[in-house]
Amino acid sequence: MSALIKKLLHVCITVPDVDEALKFYRDVLGFVSTFETRTDEADGPLLGFAEDEISIYAHHILTAGADPRTATEINLIEYTKPATLVDTGPYELMNQVGITRLALLVDSAHEAFGKISEYPGVEVVCPPKDIIIRKPGGNLSMTWFSFRDPFGVFITIAEPPKA
Repeated sequence: MSALIKKLLHVCITVPDVDEALKFYRDVLGFVSTFETRTDEADGPLLGFAEDEISIYAHHILTAGADPRTATEINLIEYTKPATLVDTGPYELMNQVGITRLALLVDSAHEAFGKISEYPGVEVVCPPKDIIIRKPGGNLSMTWFSFRDPFGVFITIAEPPKA
């Protein structure tokens, strides 16, 4: 039997201001915007709304150099009608049902930490920490850190595992 799912297509991060979000995701994290969408005629039910039509502004971003045919996109999306809700923010606790964390791979967690932690509005949750991943045949070591982006989205940064 062949796999039903062929690829993780994209993950959406709802933000109150896409242009402000791009300053962080593009200028600090290094993502590249592949295209933007502005529409007053988005299909509301398809996107999880009761309204027949909603308005959105979104940027579709990828890691620099990624092949759009095979890479997973992040969609930074601002709902303009109905407007993005910001009063409750993202999940406070990670044990809630739903997608609660985004994890990104970098070459150097310490280098990334230096750049990310200086950005206004970033809340460092856990500074770089070496963790051990126990696997049959040998343990691996990784360096991770976690933070909330300027909009409160919980993100973990990790280096590739080392034997």
